[in-house]
Amino acid sequence: MRSSITSNVVVVGLVAGLASVYACSSGGVGGSGKSTGTGGGGTTGAAGTTGAAGATGAAGATGAAGASGAGGGGGGGGSGGLAGSTAGAAGQSMGGAGGADTAGAGGASTAGAGGAGTAGSGAAGTAAAGAGGGGATGAGLGFGGSDITKVVPTPGCGMAPTGFTPGKLVGPMHIMTMGTKPPNCTDSKCGAWTDTRDYWVRLPTGYDMTKAYPLVFEGPGCGGKGNNLYTLAGLASTVIRVGLSPSAFWQAFHATNPGQGCFDESDGDNSVDWVFYENLYDRLAGQLCVDRNRVFASGEYSGGGRFADELACKYAGDATRPIRGVMSNSGDWAIAPFGPPTCTTKPMAGMWVHQIGDTTRQWSRTKIAIARAMAVNGCTLGTGYDDAQFEPFPIGHASPDTTSCKRIKGCPELSPLVVCLLPGNQHSGNENVVNPGWPTFIKLFSAPPLLTP
Repeated sequence: MRSSITSNVVVVGLVAGLASVYACSSGGVGGSGKSTGTGGGGTTGAAGTTGAAGATGAAGATGAAGASGAGGGGGGGGSGGLAGSTAGAAGQSMGGAGGADTAGAGGASTAGAGGAGTAGSGAAGTAAAGAGGGGATGAGLGFGGSDITKVVPTPGCGMAPTGFTPGKLVGPMHIMTMGTKPPNCTDSKCGAWTDTRDYWVRLPTGYDMTKAYPLVFEGPGCGGKGNNLYTLAGLASTVIRVGLSPSAFWQAFHATNPGQGCFDESDGDNSVDWVFYENLYDRLAGQLCVDRNRVFASGEYSGGGRFADELACKYAGDATRPIRGVMSNSGDWAIAPFGPPTCTTKPMAGMWVHQIGDTTRQWSRTKIAIARAMAVNGCTLGTGYDDAQFEPFPIGHASPDTTSCKRIKGCPELSPLVVCLLPGNQHSGNENVVNPGWPTFIKLFSAPPLLTP
């Protein structure tokens, strides 16, 4: 069992003057307007953008050396003044230990060898049309230094899905977590802790144990549980969905929102949720057929949205448990000293849905998450939402939609960033945008250039 690693977090150079911290709305009970049953028939993945970016003449990126355990090696300072290194999650990763559901093996990640980049030759290529992204390839950006556009199956591929029912949300399942919060943690309880966490799993209809599927970890809003999920009918046959419940034990000790049913979202690298994620990732990797290069974090709203943003920032490009992208609705960004965790400097995809007048989780803080993603992705047309350039991102409403969601131009084609800024002042699930929008976004990763043979 590996030892706990903790660190303090500093977010540098993104937004000045945001020093206030607020409690999340206790009215954000997940599940309103959501389906806890089976979704409708999923549509087939839409073809991705076909314009391939020109190859650059620069040397190819070297693959990150695979590392065992949670923490990636210290990264360099991120562009845009972002602090660099990744920190290990607080606590001990226990693989498949504990749990009253199935005694699946931990499915430990194999440390990937550093994928050496191929030296480029010739003149610099021309950026692809459309998103305006650069011509970078996915070499070295995926699990263990792999090409992020290639499928990397987990050890669970080929294993019968014992304890799961394709097309049905199954749970609650349970997994043991433990760790130690340092004496200077921001929660009201520090020191050693042990907690049994709950989660739900929905396998796609027609699940094929030899096919590596995308997987989405889904966090509900404050007061919700792992079975309070969006319908997302468009993902019914194509994606493994895992609903996560906030810790019931830890509610009384939260730094900024005690007793409101939220994730441990305001204690940076010391959050109990990072141990939960690592343990569960390892267990599911040993039980189910997952593509390690297509694992996503999503958050319903309030604490779920912030949780998803933090999970993605901490594990984007991680050597052993990487997150490819985030989908966050009505979340926000934590301000020191109440988080966020130490973020990696690796590129990540993202889609954010937010009402501009939301006073519970303010749009101004979601803009911090967007600016951070633009910086680590190396977007070339702007440094944040306010000076970014956009193109329509239709999400398939009943009539063609070209207004709600927009893709940020000038970002790498392999790490698309989409923003759906909505009118209104409600702290809402925004189901009319999320239910068609998130499946549209996820389908980008099932076709070239984001997925290649």
